[in-house]
Amino acid sequence: MLIRNGTILDGLGNTLPNMDILIEDGKIAQIGKGLEIDDLTVVYDATDKYILPGFIESLNIWGCVGPGWGDNDLNEHSDPITPHLNVVYSFDQDNMMFQRVFEYGITSAAITPSTSNVLGGYAGVFKTFGNHPYKMLVKEKIGIVGSVSRATTKVYKDRNTAPMTKMGTFSLLREYLKKAENYSTESGYDPKLMALKQILNKEMPLIINCNTSSEIVALDHLLEEFDIDVVLSGAYGISEDMVDTIVNRNYRVIFGDVVNGMSAASEKISFDVVNKLIQKNVLLSLSSTGDRMSSGKETLLWNAILFYKNGIKSNDVLKMITSNAAKILGVDHRVGSIEVGKDADIVIWTNNPIETYKAKTEAVFISGENILDVWRIRTCW
Repeated sequence: MLIRNGTILDGLGNTLPNMDILIEDGKIAQIGKGLEIDDLTVVYDATDKYILPGFIESLNIWGCVGPGWGDNDLNEHSDPITPHLNVVYSFDQDNMMFQRVFEYGITSAAITPSTSNVLGGYAGVFKTFGNHPYKMLVKEKIGIVGSVSRATTKVYKDRNTAPMTKMGTFSLLREYLKKAENYSTESGYDPKLMALKQILNKEMPLIINCNTSSEIVALDHLLEEFDIDVVLSGAYGISEDMVDTIVNRNYRVIFGDVVNGMSAASEKISFDVVNKLIQKNVLLSLSSTGDRMSSGKETLLWNAILFYKNGIKSNDVLKMITSNAAKILGVDHRVGSIEVGKDADIVIWTNNPIETYKAKTEAVFISGENILDVWRIRTCW
């Protein structure tokens, strides 16, 4: 397959007009002008079109809840400490296919276990199209997801069991990180502590949901005791006086849904602060979910557009839903930008979708296959 003569926005900040992309065996084989092809090559004419990397949803629950949100295999609320659980066992390819999120340019998504547990389990990254969950899997165990937001206390307060307060939430988080520090297999098998040991050994990050300014400050205070990699999710309450702390602590940030979350005072992002974080080279990405944890296939793009409308440069916004997201999730070796050797997850748009509502998807390639030209895969739905 050769995509001919389009304007590439590569996800790394570069705009490359009148370029060709050669796809071989599901990978990007060449990028250039006037690439030579043989008689067997299928040509897609992208003249006057925009070629973007497939978008990456940084945290969602797609594929793990069915239509009407009837099936929900993510919220293991029998225990607030479940770091050893693995979201891969909740993922259902039929549920993901039913959502058809690729129609809005999303080709990969990080799927998360409950963000209502203090420690909820391993997240994983999946392609958004396919008929077999493990063939769709880009990377298993990208990090352990946790939460110090009010969603946690709400769940357990209703059950009249700990953690019913922020004190209880932070106490449990610290307790289990300290236990994991001192854990050895010689003392017996403990799957929770074995999982957390991977965090302490920096084999993967702790992805922790924290929305308000007070939650973020308290979390930072607690984490001063531990040398671990941290991704802040939600993160609505980051203020200007927190910028230097985030830089110095090398925190990465996944902003939660601002389209549906802006009504709450605690969920209003300062876009001036976002620009300052960009200037400081902090890795930022976007998610179309928050504590509500449900979103439509168009919501990630709507969030990106809202960031652009509030003064974030178009290419910086694109990075947040492509290359930055891939780096934060540890999958940038495969997806997130248009570069030779990476998966051919490419979307052809009629215009730049971050800058205009008039942009439409004309083709969506996942691993080199134009899936908009493929019949719907039959699902149980």
